[in-house]
Amino acid sequence: MKSIRMKIVACMLIAILTSLVIVGGISAWLNYTSTIDTLGQTMTEMADTAAERIEEELNAYKNIAYVTGCIPTLSDRTATVEEKRAVVENQALSHGLQRGNIIGLDGISILDGKDYSDRAYVKSAMKGETAVSEPLVSKITGQLSIMVSAPIWEGGVPGKKVAGVVYFVPNETFLNDIVASLQVSPNGSAYILNNAGYTIAHKNMDNVKNRENTQEDAKTDKKLKDLADLEVRMTLGESGFGRYEYGGSRKFLAFSPIEGTEGWSLAINAPTKDFTQSTVNGIIITIILMVVFLAISSYMAYRLARQIGEPVKDCAQRLRLLAEGDLDTPVHEIHTGDETQILADSARTLVRGFRLMIQDMDEMLAEMSRGNLTADSKCEEAYVGGYRGLLDSARKLSAQLSDTLRQINQSADQVSAGAEQVSAGAQALSQGATEQASAIEELAATINDISGKIIATADRAGDVHSQSSETGREVEQCNEQMLELVNAVRDIGESSSQIGKIIKTIEDIAFQTNILALNAAVEAARAGTAGKGFAVVADEVRNLASKSAEASKSTSVLIEGSARSVEKGMKIADETAASLQKAVISTENTVKAVDKITEATAEQSQAVSQVTQGVDQISSVVQTNSATAEESAAASEELSGQAVILKELVGQFKTR
Repeated sequence: MKSIRMKIVACMLIAILTSLVIVGGISAWLNYTSTIDTLGQTMTEMADTAAERIEEELNAYKNIAYVTGCIPTLSDRTATVEEKRAVVENQALSHGLQRGNIIGLDGISILDGKDYSDRAYVKSAMKGETAVSEPLVSKITGQLSIMVSAPIWEGGVPGKKVAGVVYFVPNETFLNDIVASLQVSPNGSAYILNNAGYTIAHKNMDNVKNRENTQEDAKTDKKLKDLADLEVRMTLGESGFGRYEYGGSRKFLAFSPIEGTEGWSLAINAPTKDFTQSTVNGIIITIILMVVFLAISSYMAYRLARQIGEPVKDCAQRLRLLAEGDLDTPVHEIHTGDETQILADSARTLVRGFRLMIQDMDEMLAEMSRGNLTADSKCEEAYVGGYRGLLDSARKLSAQLSDTLRQINQSADQVSAGAEQVSAGAQALSQGATEQASAIEELAATINDISGKIIATADRAGDVHSQSSETGREVEQCNEQMLELVNAVRDIGESSSQIGKIIKTIEDIAFQTNILALNAAVEAARAGTAGKGFAVVADEVRNLASKSAEASKSTSVLIEGSARSVEKGMKIADETAASLQKAVISTENTVKAVDKITEATAEQSQAVSQVTQGVDQISSVVQTNSATAEESAAASEELSGQAVILKELVGQFKTR
């Protein structure tokens, strides 16, 4: 647990430290932002100034080339090549240029014979424009060079007619020298980009020769994205200031377009650490001041906390001892003249009051413990304010104990009398329970006998059910066979009808045959002797027809008799089938009745089982009641003895 002194010191130090940190942080932030804003403005102005300088130098070279193109000797067809060479070399020498060259209208140099028609600066000059090329590999020296070209005017009159092209090559490193001189900080640098993002001037010539392009490199190296975004703005001709990070170093970048070129832009960069050192120094000084102020504040806070905390600590320790039961240790004397002295005096008064009350209450309770419930306080004035309730509670306790003991004495008499009555009732209950147990045992035996007979009846009903079911199945099978017999008799009747139709047809055929035989006999008679053989055949045919007719009639009579017999058989079969159907229904009803009897018998058996269980439970309860009654009788006798002992104990107290 922290002491009040430490809490005071901690609160003050936290407040002071928080204030110092906030003030120091704001100061450092304002210093940093002011530095960044000033740097951004300075670097941007420097980039603008450098871009203007490069523009002026390029314009000067353009003017030299333009003036040279207006010299009549270069367009004079009568002038020799040497005269023209002398003019160009004189102009280059007088203006400090590396060299010059003259290109004919066919794109071929008249001085070195090389073809320059593919060069952009030559094409621009052919159109009458003065142009500056990006660093190109010279066809003469093989080095990176910048060419400043202008048209050669016919007769030296500008705008008349282009007669060729003259170009000059300044110092090959003049752009690199300019950007190398631009150093805004010890670790800063500058470079120039063309409108496609390629580096065309840098203090490191390799960047120019290798055609460095950060925008293209950023497609594979994500760390270059911030720088690439700034260079995109450069290629769009914007002027501005930004920050980026690469290689673990944060840098500032200011850029400005170079007017008079085909989208060139100048950039100046510098590491942030070159400009934030003053901010770091300011932060260090602020931290040192914070530590000094914090040390002074800590000392003052400690002294103030000690003046307040020591007296409070002494009082807290004395109150802790009081809580532990120490009523004798004195409270330290404090003479500060403030609230801590009041606190110490109050603690001293509190200890003295507690000591008087505890001693008085101890004497009262000691008397009560010896059986004297008439004891009272000997120092009533010590119970002041809320402590008065303690004395009142002790007095109420004594009075209530006296009343309680008197009531216990009376209750002991009543308990003794009631115990005797309970003992007598328990004995009677025990005897009745014994008689009930005997009767219940007889009832249980009778129910068990009934249960056995019901189970036997259920078994017999099951056998009847099985036999009835079997009889029902056999009657059902007979019914099905009778239906098949009826169907067969009907089929016989239908077959007899068909046979009758066939016999009728045979009779018709015999009748027709007989007529044909008669006609044949008549024709044979007409034929005389020639038809005798035919007449014999006709007689035979007629005889066969007669026999067929007689046989058909006999068969028809038999079929009709058979049909009547079949019809009678069908009638008897239908009646037999109807009787069997009634027998089936009757058998099914018998099976259902037997099923109901079986179910009723099963329910009776279950009910008898439940009754048996209930009787067993009643028997158990009766036995329990009998045992409980015996125990109650014994407990009543014991209770009576305890009541006598209780009266003897109550008699030891002296009540009000």
